[in-house]
Amino acid sequence: MDQIFESHFGGNQSSNGGETEAYCPKCRADTTHVILESYGDEIRRVQCGVCGDIHSFKPPRGRDDESPEPLSVSRRKSMKKLSWLDGVHTYDVNNAVRYSPKALLQLHQIIVHPTFGVGYVSELMGDNKAELMFRSDLARLLVHGRGETADERRGERVSGDEVRQLLGLEMGPSPEEIAAQRERRQAEEDAEKRAAAEQRKVLEAQRREEDRVRRESERDRKRKEKEDEKRRKEEDRERLKLEKEQARNAAKQAKEDEKRRKEEERTRAAEQKRLDAEQKKQDAIEAKESAKREAEDRKKAQEAEKVKKVAEKEAGRKAKEADKAKKAKDAEKAKEKAKKQKEGEKAKKVKEAEKAKKQKPVAKKPAAKKPVAKKTPAKKPVAKKPAAKKPVAKKPAAKKPIVKKAAAKKPAPKKPIAKKAAAKKAAAKKKPAAKKPVAKKPAAKKPAAKKPAAKKPAAKKPVKKPGKRK
Repeated sequence: MDQIFESHFGGNQSSNGGETEAYCPKCRADTTHVILESYGDEIRRVQCGVCGDIHSFKPPRGRDDESPEPLSVSRRKSMKKLSWLDGVHTYDVNNAVRYSPKALLQLHQIIVHPTFGVGYVSELMGDNKAELMFRSDLARLLVHGRGETADERRGERVSGDEVRQLLGLEMGPSPEEIAAQRERRQAEEDAEKRAAAEQRKVLEAQRREEDRVRRESERDRKRKEKEDEKRRKEEDRERLKLEKEQARNAAKQAKEDEKRRKEEERTRAAEQKRLDAEQKKQDAIEAKESAKREAEDRKKAQEAEKVKKVAEKEAGRKAKEADKAKKAKDAEKAKEKAKKQKEGEKAKKVKEAEKAKKQKPVAKKPAAKKPVAKKTPAKKPVAKKPAAKKPVAKKPAAKKPIVKKAAAKKPAPKKPIAKKAAAKKAAAKKKPAAKKPVAKKPAAKKPAAKKPAAKKPAAKKPVKKPGKRK
């Protein structure tokens, strides 16, 4: 707190408000700074004189031990330098240059700065720094000669006319010129006022004359307007009278036209109604006829479909009957063939038996007993008859001859079946010993098993055979 009090209120005779050289981080160069805060000989806070940035004190970086120490602030102030006004009027304005850190400045050279305006180089310092004097004798320490090429170090030249113009804007006119200019402007204003007053008088006279002429013309105009209005009203009365008469006639004519139109519409509506009724009647008749035709067509189509179905059914039935007849015929042939084969075998066996009897008369009785003992096995061929259905599955191919008529049906196959049964019974009664070979011939009875599929009464006879044997 003591340090703050002393730094702000001058308790230790510090150099606050003075100037010193320090490094500016914003300008990135060593510039002149104003001391804002210090304690004893230690400078703590400064403000850059070029950019105005406030920051802590940083010692200058451009000076080394061998370089000479710059002049102190008090000594630099004691040096005699021209004021800004004397300098810009004394030194050559044709050698002016626009300020840039890259341009190399010369002593007593006119400088045009974008911020501070027109100034001149009052002192060249080390480390490419120079002191420039601007309006109100404001000294600023700026860097220069930082350019790398000759063009950059030469800088941008400014013409003398531009410098004079800028100086005129900065300095402005003298007090005598200002007073003379004020008097001249006042005289001009007074002359303008007198001319304006005279002009107003002339204009006022002209206005009064114009008003008088205008009033006269206004009276004439109003009189003419009254006459025109009177004539116009008379014309309007005549026109209204004529319009009313025309409106009455038009209303009368419109009424007659409306009456005639309504009459025509009634006549046209009646005619249209009659035509619609006739058309409706005609449409109804045509609809009935078309419905009748459609019904007849449907009926014909149904009859044709029915006939087609009946024909297909009849054709199927005929095909089935032809197939059945063919199957029956094939079965009959098979039975006949088996019968003949059996009769031939029986005859052969009878001959062999007679021959054996003649050759062995003594062994007659024992030989007769053997077939008696084997009567029971003779029933096996009867049990195998249901297996005869296998060949039936192979004969559906006989459906191709559908062209055969139902006349092929013959109930005659019943007789051969009865003959076969009778022949079997006779063979069994005559020679029981001959039943061994009979057991091998159930295969010949397979066609007989097909009869049940044909739903013929002849198929029932094989079922009755076991009962008869019992």
